[in-house]
Amino acid sequence: MATPFHVEIVTPERILFAGEAEEVSMRTEEGEIAFLAHHEDFIGAIDMSVVRITLAEGTAGSTPSPGHGGAETGGEIRAAVLGGFVDVDQDANSVRILAGVAELAGDIDVDRARRALEAAESAVGAQTSTSTGTDTAGEPASGARPTGVMLAMLAPDSVEAAARRARIRLQAAGVSVTP
Repeated sequence: MATPFHVEIVTPERILFAGEAEEVSMRTEEGEIAFLAHHEDFIGAIDMSVVRITLAEGTAGSTPSPGHGGAETGGEIRAAVLGGFVDVDQDANSVRILAGVAELAGDIDVDRARRALEAAESAVGAQTSTSTGTDTAGEPASGARPTGVMLAMLAPDSVEAAARRARIRLQAAGVSVTP
């Protein structure tokens, strides 16, 4: 049995999740990362991603949100985190996720997320069909795709960011989507 540690997902409105876990995994600006008990100190920007929390055996997560999917012990909790920061404190043996926007899997309105994805993909398709292959400065497009962190910070209202947010929400809810 792995050593448990404390995990919190905090948004500006509330503590979305607080409980004991064996592992937390997510995508940061540096790539995929997983945290176990007594991980070295770490602070990083979270990419738009699904955060997976493996609950510690014999413990259940506590959260003010109903339907968080963690009522059973030793399960997994998923959350769509649409940008923010992760702070790992080795001395406190804790991981704190500070998210501007986050939803637990059980709280995601799947139909709404599907409609958002369809609308965003339609808008992306319309933009692509009218694109001239140049960037906004008139220079040839480099082909480099911005990361989720970049999209969230620099173009939060772009259709690409909206499509990515919808995909992350659907993935967190356990719905298969194509990239």
